[in-house]
Amino acid sequence: MGFEHKTPTPNSTRRHQKYRGRRERRNPNMGQDKQVKKDSSQSEQSAIILASSQNAKLVEIEKDKRLALIEAWEENEKAKAQTKAYKELCSIEAWENNMKTALELDLKKMEENLEVEKAEYAKKCKKKIPEIEKIAEAKREKIEKQKEQESIKVEKMSEKLIATPSAYPPNTKTCGCF
Repeated sequence: MGFEHKTPTPNSTRRHQKYRGRRERRNPNMGQDKQVKKDSSQSEQSAIILASSQNAKLVEIEKDKRLALIEAWEENEKAKAQTKAYKELCSIEAWENNMKTALELDLKKMEENLEVEKAEYAKKCKKKIPEIEKIAEAKREKIEKQKEQESIKVEKMSEKLIATPSAYPPNTKTCGCF
């Protein structure tokens, strides 16, 4: 809503003129316009100086206020950046912990599977031990039989050699120089 200017009505202008006249009549400084002008020019100058010093103070206050706002903004932005970095670091740490936990669980599962496989392999080995012992026993028996057959063979040969004295040592020379 803006300022609306009303045109004065005839009654209101008469009232203002009426009061204005009274003020002029009661003014005790009438006729001293020159002195008032000199005093007013000095007071205007001092008012201007005062106003300019106030303006300088206001400018300085505004400048300080602006700097304070900039510093506050800077601190706020730094805090935001730190908060963001902290959140990202926390998420990285959480990811790392999750991955480590998952790997440890995999390792435990593998160890359990290895334990199960080890137990199964041990059972298989224990089942194979009697088979191996049986095979080994069969081989021992076979070797014992071969040993007995060799000894019988040697005995027969020895009996032959005893029966024919000229058969041992043999006279056949394999090399002509001996």
